[in-house]
Amino acid sequence: MLAARLFYVQVISSRMLQRRATEQWTRDLPIKATRGLIYDSVGNVLATNFSTYDIYVRPNEIRDANDVAMKLSSALGIDFDTILNKCLDKSYSENLIRMQVPSALADNIKSMNIKGVVMSENSSRYYSYGNLATQVLGFTTIDNIGQSGIEAYANKYLTGVDGYALQESDVHGVKVDGTLDTYIPSIPGLNINLTLDANIQRFTESALNQLVADHKPKTASAIVLEPSTGKILAMSTKPSYDLNDIPRDDVTRLLEMSRNLPVVDVYEPGSTFKVLTVATALEEGVAKLTDTFYDPGYRIVDGEKIKCWKLTGHGHQNLVDGLNNSCNSVFVDLSLRLGKDKLYESFSRYGFGQQYGVDFLGESGGILMDKSSAKTVDVARMGFGQAIAVTPLQEINAIASVVNGGKLMKPYFIDSITDSSGRIVQKTTPTVIRRVVSEEVSATIRSMMEQVIKNYTGIYSFIPGYRIGGKTGTSQKYENGQIAQKYIASFVGTYPADNPRYIVLIVVDEPSSGNYYGSVVATPYAKLIFQDIIAYEGDEPGETLEFDEKRLEPTIVMPELFGMNIYEAEAKLASLNLQCEFMGEGDIVLEQTPASGTKLFPRAIVVLGT
Repeated sequence: MLAARLFYVQVISSRMLQRRATEQWTRDLPIKATRGLIYDSVGNVLATNFSTYDIYVRPNEIRDANDVAMKLSSALGIDFDTILNKCLDKSYSENLIRMQVPSALADNIKSMNIKGVVMSENSSRYYSYGNLATQVLGFTTIDNIGQSGIEAYANKYLTGVDGYALQESDVHGVKVDGTLDTYIPSIPGLNINLTLDANIQRFTESALNQLVADHKPKTASAIVLEPSTGKILAMSTKPSYDLNDIPRDDVTRLLEMSRNLPVVDVYEPGSTFKVLTVATALEEGVAKLTDTFYDPGYRIVDGEKIKCWKLTGHGHQNLVDGLNNSCNSVFVDLSLRLGKDKLYESFSRYGFGQQYGVDFLGESGGILMDKSSAKTVDVARMGFGQAIAVTPLQEINAIASVVNGGKLMKPYFIDSITDSSGRIVQKTTPTVIRRVVSEEVSATIRSMMEQVIKNYTGIYSFIPGYRIGGKTGTSQKYENGQIAQKYIASFVGTYPADNPRYIVLIVVDEPSSGNYYGSVVATPYAKLIFQDIIAYEGDEPGETLEFDEKRLEPTIVMPELFGMNIYEAEAKLASLNLQCEFMGEGDIVLEQTPASGTKLFPRAIVVLGT
């Protein structure tokens, strides 16, 4: 019986008993694994770590609890009684006093040589550029667990394996002198290499900061995408905050500012959507560039009057003119030519109403009206970006597909995942989801978007010498099922227009400066981004322009239009080679932007309030 029992203890149960004995004989301090780093596409470190210490007390080793509590309370700024209670509580072998204590302070405490106080090395997150790419990068908890953004999405890769420092102790948890400590090292987390370029991200955020200062919107967002691959080169939303100074004391505000709106929020895109409608119409063969349209300023569908932004109408125009003038009537006609079935088929091809599967948490698929309940008037409005809600990422990626040769790409943030030695563990390759239009239609759309910029802003008022394509958008918001006097302004642009390497989208929610058209609120700031990208790339002007330098200066003096009839005001501006957009539905001009006396470029946009 003794032999059998001995065999059971020494052989069958040996491992279990050894484990239990080790737990009784030793005390361990965790050695936190270093969290993986986050890099941009050119090797800049966006998120890194710095050493901190977690401070514990071992009540069974403390001789004078009051003295220990007094010293730690003074050094750490923690309530004396709180620390004293932990020093006296012997139900635990170790009690945590504070996490993530900076190295300098930890060294100061260590120099006090306090019996019963031990430290465990840890690491805290540090973001090299502070408030750059705030919503994309996200942040971690105090325990270094990803809480939002890429930090949360890639947490399982960034998190390493913790190690331990073991010390032999007696039954009271007191270290046994003369015994050896055991050290089990931690394994660092993997590194994330993003598609973001910190320089382009900085250009984008600089432009948004200027936009917010000028127009004071509720929010402003921007995306820079590489059309040929789906790589997200920059993405930002303002307002934001410094990732090294997270406003955790106001949880509601923190959650609101942490949402990556271009991925998780939807909006009615307005006129930028017209690029997709004209591409679909050309692809389906229901329209040609030479088709002519007449716009009296409205269309009536299902008994409802759908107005064009130009209340007096654009008159006779062809398809190219329709896009140049952003004429709603033309796009109502195109939508009705396509019909409900073909229009909804195109939505499916572009990925509206569904998720792309982007490598980010909380992606929205947009809101698409159920096909069976969509009326003819709804179909008509969809053609110019109303009665459909998409995310900014869906909008820019769909437009990218009709300018990159016709391929819808899967957008992505994470280019690769590497270990601490630089070995690639996982690599993302560009993925073609499907073809949406032909090469021929894509080339036509590129040309039309370039013509919009030349016609719309004048070559002298954009970036002379560089081919840019673009389209503005303005849409009204709904509140409680009713149209509200709140607007979303936007602009989408491509560079170079004939073979885009970059596509930029800016979305401005509820500008409060008095202007709300995309041409005024969004376009100038996209121009700033393009200018910085061109300088960054070192691109030389691609065409020789024949112009006098003086023509780059604004020469047309804005007249006083207050009190004029809208027809008289429009005729006056046309005679000066200026364009106008109307705010309101009246017949008399009550406001004008810019003010009279302002010098303008030829074909500049004047906004008139009626």
